[in-house]
Amino acid sequence: MNTPPTRHASAEVPRTGLNADWHQVLTHVPTPILATVGAVVAQYREPLATEFYSAMMADPEATVFLSHTAVHTRLHASIQRWMDTLFGGQHDDPDGMAALQRQVGEVHARAEIPVQLVSRGMRLLKTRLVELLVRSDLSRNDLVLAVEYVGGLMDLAFAEMSAAYVRSHEQGARTDETFRMVTAGQNAALERHKQLGALTEWENTVLRGLATGLQMGTLASLRSSAFGLWVQHKAPLLFDDSPELERIAQRVEHLDGTLLPLVVSRHHQPAQPGRSPDGSSVLRDFLADLEETRFLVNSMFDRLSDMEVGRDVLTQLYNRRFLPTIMRRELSLARRQENQFAVLMIDVDHFKRVNDTHGHETGDRVLQHIAALLMAHGRASDFFFRYGGEEFLAVVNEVDTAAAQQIAEKVRARVEQAEFHVNEHTPLKVTVSIGLAMHTGHPDYRHLINQADEALYRAKRSGRNQVCVAADTDN
Repeated sequence: MNTPPTRHASAEVPRTGLNADWHQVLTHVPTPILATVGAVVAQYREPLATEFYSAMMADPEATVFLSHTAVHTRLHASIQRWMDTLFGGQHDDPDGMAALQRQVGEVHARAEIPVQLVSRGMRLLKTRLVELLVRSDLSRNDLVLAVEYVGGLMDLAFAEMSAAYVRSHEQGARTDETFRMVTAGQNAALERHKQLGALTEWENTVLRGLATGLQMGTLASLRSSAFGLWVQHKAPLLFDDSPELERIAQRVEHLDGTLLPLVVSRHHQPAQPGRSPDGSSVLRDFLADLEETRFLVNSMFDRLSDMEVGRDVLTQLYNRRFLPTIMRRELSLARRQENQFAVLMIDVDHFKRVNDTHGHETGDRVLQHIAALLMAHGRASDFFFRYGGEEFLAVVNEVDTAAAQQIAEKVRARVEQAEFHVNEHTPLKVTVSIGLAMHTGHPDYRHLINQADEALYRAKRSGRNQVCVAADTDN
């Protein structure tokens, strides 16, 4: 095979890092080689997928995260689609290709599949693809290019997956820690009071030290104080990448590295004619920095007000932010104990009409009343979330399909029977539509939520005020 000139992307802009690598690999490979690799993948994708998951399931570590049912019904087809997309299309959209790999990495993180298992599977696929290409009719030179292309593309795909996996896993860990703090009773108001107190305690220690003539070496830094340690270790779990937190860290560094040494040195300078010996201007700067730090701490906690007890402010149901934490735990329990659980997606019918006709205050009262019904008639082991707008989500554990349907129908009937009031003389009736999906072994909880959402839209399209079960649950 004679290799034609390589393809070049038109009007390229400068690119860096992984972005540049994707463009290099996808746009500078001869088209016939791309076609040959794509044809090999299309021909052998099914046995490649089978070998990939056979090797994966032979590893005892993998069986904790994957089931044979999930592999057979879903994942086997998913990896074939992934191979088709990676080697058979989107070569003119390297950015889209990279984004797809990041999405796969996020799925692995949600399913808690260890990255080393994915790495092992990628190495297996790469080895088998190279073996198949060696048996193709490519010339020696073209074979070298094809092998480089396959290796480079799979390495890039894994790099994107891994980066997204780490980001998603770290975000999940921070959310889990926040949830643990909430459920342990360490609410935001208490934490605010505690840390402001720690900052004031350090300030008083410094001022007492100055008053009693202590030298710089005997004064503890703000960074090593209780407040400084909280800023370094605990605050990032609560506030993620908050801009206030970054500015607080900068204030701590400035106080320790610049202002505190100046305050101490000016305080111990001997008095000079016409000059105050206490360095009052430096002390004012020192106190102003502390006051700004307090302001930033208060600002962070003010923005966290809707999570003070880990609940939505309006309905007092769990905050949606904690849904991944609960779903990961239920998936883990389902794997270990072989329990079933369900997700109910609950949506208030014609809610916009309620707001438009009776006002948003009435709409808020309707949402509060429905939330109260969910909490009053739900089981102690179930979880209820304000999912967004007029939508609620319930995680109902240790149920089969029939029991889950019975619970969903009970919720629907309770809302239909309830009487809401616009005012003391004007009753209002509302209904809900519910989509139900049972966990069927898929390791990504987002799949289960999507199934419940699709069932909800079927209930809406079918006339509302009814329960629809996800198609996957029926099978």
